[in-house]
Amino acid sequence: MASPLRQSPQAAEPGLRSRKKAKRRDEIVAAARRLFETQGIDATTMADIAAAVGISAPTVFNYFGSKDGVLIALISEGTMEARDHDRPLHWRENTDLGTLILELFLRVSRRTLEIADKRVWRYAEAAPIRHPETELASQYRGVTEALIAVVSEFFDGLSLQTRSGTPASADFLARLFHDVWMPSFLSLISTEEQTLAEHEMHLRARILPLVHMIFEDACIASPVRKGPTPEGMPQ
Repeated sequence: MASPLRQSPQAAEPGLRSRKKAKRRDEIVAAARRLFETQGIDATTMADIAAAVGISAPTVFNYFGSKDGVLIALISEGTMEARDHDRPLHWRENTDLGTLILELFLRVSRRTLEIADKRVWRYAEAAPIRHPETELASQYRGVTEALIAVVSEFFDGLSLQTRSGTPASADFLARLFHDVWMPSFLSLISTEEQTLAEHEMHLRARILPLVHMIFEDACIASPVRKGPTPEGMPQ
């Protein structure tokens, strides 16, 4: 009887094939990213991407279906990985609320440019306007909603007091601050020479005054995280 600890070649083969496919998929995305950044998305063909990886164009089509499919993978998978990696960084002890919010959005901007260059993001930002019914436009809107969900999660984890005394939902705050961040981000990707340091100055001038308009001074100076809710007790 074969040892139960030893896989048969037939059992191991599907796992090996899956790893090879995943590796090939990553190679295609990496090659596409380089080409998109050097020669532009419009000028890049599926044949170009295939040649850069050393495979046939039909193989690239089999993996992604279209050039937009490759771009969707580049953006959605990159942003998902960045969100998961950065989630623990959203809270820092002994840090005021304005700085926490500013640093959260600065991380988003920085990570965005690590995923792809400004040219790629300009193309992606324009997609929902140019062709709102395409899969790329739909997927990019999904990326935006996922970012808002992460920011909402950050606000939902804090005990916040507004100056008006009325509660503000985490989703409302997330969308409000996202809408403040977005024009600064568009300026960053639209201006090739603008640096992240300059972007930070622009963002700081917009976010910090808003923080002081919305939240009480004590809440700003010493934000408090919500404690765990006892089992069976309403939040």
